[in-house]
Amino acid sequence: MKIEREFQTGDRVGVINETLTGKVIEVRSGSITVRCDDGFHYTFDPKELVLQKEWNDMINMVPEIHQKNPEQRPSPKADVKNKPEQAEIDLHLHELIENEDGLSSHDKLSLQLGEARQRLEMAIGKKEKKIIFIHGRGDGVLKKELQYMLRNYPVEFHDASYTKYGMGATEVIIYQNKK
Repeated sequence: MKIEREFQTGDRVGVINETLTGKVIEVRSGSITVRCDDGFHYTFDPKELVLQKEWNDMINMVPEIHQKNPEQRPSPKADVKNKPEQAEIDLHLHELIENEDGLSSHDKLSLQLGEARQRLEMAIGKKEKKIIFIHGRGDGVLKKELQYMLRNYPVEFHDASYTKYGMGATEVIIYQNKK
């Protein structure tokens, strides 16, 4: 997936494969300086950045050619029926797509976050109380990005049961009337 980007001073951006976001404060040929939300200034190659609106669009985009056959994939309703008190959503890539060949790390993360967003919004719509996202341990990138995404919803979250999931899952408590 190749996207041509032209950044301008004042643009809100995210750093690909990182949890950093911030505002562009200087644009030079081949480098962009960003004042991140942590208050520090960092310089990046333009290929490492994405406009925040563009990032949200990418998260919602799912490459259809890589999706598993819908008949082979359990429906969201099946998860709810099997686990009436809380749904478990496995975000491991092999659970979401048949073939990951040709996908960059960014594409994989976008696919996982898009699935998480879709399933969370479905759970909110169905007035579910809890949902568990299984993300695995790994380097923690998916967990950090998932938690960053969750801050935009009427939820609280914490590590799920250590005895059941180890450090590889996040439990989300959904509030229906929280503003």
